[in-house]
Amino acid sequence: MTHPFARAGREIVPGHWFGPAAVVAVGCALAWTIVGFGHGAAPALLVLAVTAVVALWNSPLRVTGHEPLQSVRSSCVEHAVVVLWRPGCPYSSALRRRAAREGLEVHWVNIWRDEDAYELCCRINMGSEETPTAMLLDPSLSGPVVIPASVPGIREATAARLPRGRARRAI
Repeated sequence: MTHPFARAGREIVPGHWFGPAAVVAVGCALAWTIVGFGHGAAPALLVLAVTAVVALWNSPLRVTGHEPLQSVRSSCVEHAVVVLWRPGCPYSSALRRRAAREGLEVHWVNIWRDEDAYELCCRINMGSEETPTAMLLDPSLSGPVVIPASVPGIREATAARLPRGRARRAI
């Protein structure tokens, strides 16, 4: 399985721009409506600024927190927690904020920037690019162990040394 928007050395994935473009289009239409009803340019500019920020936040240009999966695997310490995420996913953003607040050590891999991570995510989630997908990498195991994508799940997996009852093996 290959990434549907495989790119030849480019960083920006063209297929993932629909959401941000739709946000900008709605913002432009709303600003035009505000001006049309005579409310002035200031509220319209505010609407355009807010929609631009939301569009950039959800766009592939947002590259924060990406580590290539191969580098995480090669420098893998015992029981490294890896979370597969993608820009614009509210669940991934919420997990990232909670994990940072708790001080958990997590490796964040963007599936839109890493083809190996995309393929692994689709294999684990039966063809879907469902994120966040959390897993535990251990060099002593043959493959990753999927854990609950939550702060308690990550904390339990790292503290309890592979909880056998709640974790499932990746395919």
